Amino acid sequence: MTTTEPGTGHRPAMPDGTWRLFRGDGDSREVAFPPAPPWRRFDPEEPLPHHPAARPLPYLITSDEVDIVNAALHLRRPLLVTGHPGTGKSSLAHAIAHELTLGRVLRWPVNSRSTLQDALYQYDAVGRLREANLRRDSDDREPGIGQYVRLGALGNALVPREQPRVLLIDELDKGDVDLPNDLLTVFEEGEFTIPELTRLSEDHAPVHVQTDDPDTPAAVLRGRVRCREFPIVVITSNGERDFPPAFLRRCVRLDLPEPTRL
Repeated sequence: MTTTEPGTGHRPAMPDGTWRLFRGDGDSREVAFPPAPPWRRFDPEEPLPHHPAARPLPYLITSDEVDIVNAALHLRRPLLVTGHPGTGKSSLAHAIAHELTLGRVLRWPVNSRSTLQDALYQYDAVGRLREANLRRDSDDREPGIGQYVRLGALGNALVPREQPRVLLIDELDKGDVDLPNDLLTVFEEGEFTIPELTRLSEDHAPVHVQTDDPDTPAAVLRGRVRCREFPIVVITSNGERDFPPAFLRRCVRLDLPEPTRL
């Protein structure tokens, strides 16, 4: 059996002429690891290895499927991608972000406990109270409330920007049956409010909150987050159950077939 580096057509050479790092002979030895494939290289200064720039390979898609994707882009509607595992549903979001140079894909993996609230933002009230108690007898200034508010993937996607972000809502069919309908208002209005910050509405200064992007806070004014450009939303489903008709009407639907053997 011969093994080649994907995209290079040759086996990684080792100092002794073999590509095998592990030999199964029970002997201990120091080995020099070859360079990792481009899509498996991790930079300690960049904690997000799934940046689209690391996905240069073309996405295998038909012309008709490309037209469906573009319809969703032009209509500013969520793209609902249905298919069995392994058909490339999630990879499509990364392919779109890579081709359109829209940065890192924001990902919301859905499970049976997922809620809309978690996808929009989290407020650490307990942490804020604990910090206030610790600083009660201290002259240190308490951090602002923005330190205890963190936007989730969906909330971050709705932050106003000149260019839209790509949001991957992965396996929505694994979530609660009411979750698709919960998303409708956000999808239609392109905004949401953070009640904990709305109470500070008399203060006209924006509050800088944490986001799904590390070390990239967002300014929120009067507790309201409203997008400038609606995000490119890719929703994946394994087809395990049907979605409500009202939800389906607001999506552009793409069904991916089973991959065929070449």
